[in-house]
Amino acid sequence: MTPVGPAPTYNVTMRAPLHNYFVNDLLTANSHSVCYGVLAYRTAYLKAHYPAHFWAAVLTSELNDSDKVARYIERARAQGVEILPPDVNISEHGFTATEGRIRFGLMAIKGIGEATVDAILAARAQGGPFRSLFDFTERLDPKALNRRVLESLVKSGALDGLPGTRAQKFAAIEAALEQGLQAHRAAAAGQVSLFDTLSAGADQAPEAALPKVPDWTAKESLAGEKATLGFYLTGHPLAGFRETLAARKSLSYAQLAGQTPGDTVSMGGVISDFTVKNTKKGDRFAVFSLEDETGSIEVIAWPETFRRLGEQVTDGAAVLVTGRLEIEDGKPTRIVAEAAEPLEGLQERHARSVTLHFAADALDTAQLEKLREVLDRHRGERPLIFALSLPNGAEVRLRAHHTFSVRPSPALVEDLQAGFPGCTVVLQ
Repeated sequence: MTPVGPAPTYNVTMRAPLHNYFVNDLLTANSHSVCYGVLAYRTAYLKAHYPAHFWAAVLTSELNDSDKVARYIERARAQGVEILPPDVNISEHGFTATEGRIRFGLMAIKGIGEATVDAILAARAQGGPFRSLFDFTERLDPKALNRRVLESLVKSGALDGLPGTRAQKFAAIEAALEQGLQAHRAAAAGQVSLFDTLSAGADQAPEAALPKVPDWTAKESLAGEKATLGFYLTGHPLAGFRETLAARKSLSYAQLAGQTPGDTVSMGGVISDFTVKNTKKGDRFAVFSLEDETGSIEVIAWPETFRRLGEQVTDGAAVLVTGRLEIEDGKPTRIVAEAAEPLEGLQERHARSVTLHFAADALDTAQLEKLREVLDRHRGERPLIFALSLPNGAEVRLRAHHTFSVRPSPALVEDLQAGFPGCTVVLQ
């Protein structure tokens, strides 16, 4: 910029609703724009030097808009701000900044109303941290608590600080609600049970009352977070497919911006907002969002493609989509799908051979017989290759007879890794 020297300034009062006017052929705003300028400067300073506080304030201002919350959380993460999960023993109504990180606000959990949050905070302030799921339901007013609320709290991870797994607490919801209701009825009637009298002041193990059920898979836990928080908090469904996506030359959403409109691209992601529509001729086609760890893009599968895809595209499915990229104003806007394939087992389905890396001295007669039993369960058409490491450091490769050809699959890899810890399986 080149200084041009001082210039006269005029303070002109305008009658509403006119706020802009011309001075010396220049469009000039009314003087209150100075206030906006100062506010913008202060906000920018806060964002640059106190990002956790800045984004906590922004997120709290958009508590009721889950789409904006998810979008702003991604921006906060991009600036290096860690998002901590909601916690009934720590979280407040809104998002709070703590030691450079942001704690998720209870009001931002889908299915949780203000009355419930007020009840949680009041009970916590009066009786201290909650000790268990049953302690939680006993101390909260039953009017502020129901099955839907507890399901949202469990799925979001807000009860992770209490004993038990998410699956155990989810399975105990009905029992916990009933116990809480009975406790409030007894308190209202002024009753104290003999058990309560004997156990007063004694340490109890509330987790022992939880049912013994299998824990949720990572996929189930992440799906619960997505449903209640609007985004994946503790991980991402694509995390386990990174090697597969790299092998298939999949582009991330962030990388799509460097492509040319009309390019054929492949992108791995999780399907959401899956919708089936009809053309004017009555043919069915699908529109959905494809989300990876860097963003999401709209995908459209026209009737012919949609018929080929069948049940491979549905809400929550992790897939690799290949199609023609559309870009508007420098921003990727849509992929017109030509193909889509589930990521689960993708690498195995496309493998042309299976190589087993062993130490040569690890395969004795017993091990070979055990290996033969495993391979018999996975007969197929892909060649099997042994890569044997010799004591002198050299490697010998042997191609097995075609009768030992296998069918690559996640089950084959799992069986080999379980039965032969020293074996490395390479799919090519």
